[in-house]
Amino acid sequence: MKLRLVLAVAFAVSFVMPLCQSAFGGEKQVFGVTLMSLRHPFFQEMKDEMEKTAGEIAVVLRLTAADFDAGQPVRELDDFVQQRVNAIILAPCDSKAVAPALKKAIDAGIPVVTVDVAAEGVDVLSHCASDNVAGGRLAGGLMVGDLQRRGIDSGIVLIVDHSGVTSTAQRVQGFKEVVARELPNIRMETLNAIGQRDRAMAVTEDALQRFGDSLVGAFGINDDCALGALSAIERADMLENISVVGYDLGDESRAAIQEGRMVGDTVQFPSKIGRTGIMTAYEFVTGKNTNPPKDNPVEVGTFTKDGFRDQSGALVN
Repeated sequence: MKLRLVLAVAFAVSFVMPLCQSAFGGEKQVFGVTLMSLRHPFFQEMKDEMEKTAGEIAVVLRLTAADFDAGQPVRELDDFVQQRVNAIILAPCDSKAVAPALKKAIDAGIPVVTVDVAAEGVDVLSHCASDNVAGGRLAGGLMVGDLQRRGIDSGIVLIVDHSGVTSTAQRVQGFKEVVARELPNIRMETLNAIGQRDRAMAVTEDALQRFGDSLVGAFGINDDCALGALSAIERADMLENISVVGYDLGDESRAAIQEGRMVGDTVQFPSKIGRTGIMTAYEFVTGKNTNPPKDNPVEVGTFTKDGFRDQSGALVN
């Protein structure tokens, strides 16, 4: 029995060890990654690029997703600390709730990079994300432009939100800034849909009942929120009265924009965010860049029926 156990352990070690060796003969770095969700195309694209980048630099990813459960990243972070990973890359569901677990990881000597969503109350190595305030301003510009085209200068615009998340708070900040400046008689009402399509549809249906013909616009802070709001508006046969603007640009929203059912979207580049996050952690742990920027913004753009525009407003082929 003891001999069989020893042989089994020896076989397991011989099997696992090659997986931890890089193509260059050294040990691979192991990064723990936890994302907000993998149901959303934005995070699916980010995940794919992270895995591609990790393969190029011989890094092992232990990648998980929280599926909008704010407690799940905390548990994953505890596991990563126990596993003594070389770095952690994180897109939290709740920017504040994750801070104590992140502090434990940092105190254990593990560098932490946040992507897309920042953590509050903790000093991470770097934050890699879209310039969300600028993105919100772009979305606000799309809304203002369409309301002005329709001759609308008063009424209610819904903001279908995901509260407790820094990135969406920044989008809302930028959006409100532009709408309030350009159309001061517009009233903005914020509804928390937790970033999810079914909830966005439900809260928009409630808003349609409450506000009726006073509703003139809806801004979804991500594609699921925009598409959920759009579904509710279309079911109520009020699409001609309500301008819909989104954020992220997945396949469904692109089709809705091209069909004229949505005004447009702010465009992010999740693959670039994912690659930047992985490379920031990799260059730090390998000593190639031990002083990365605390904030590492990635440019955004817009998409309308006219096509893509960059952050400056210039059309992009």
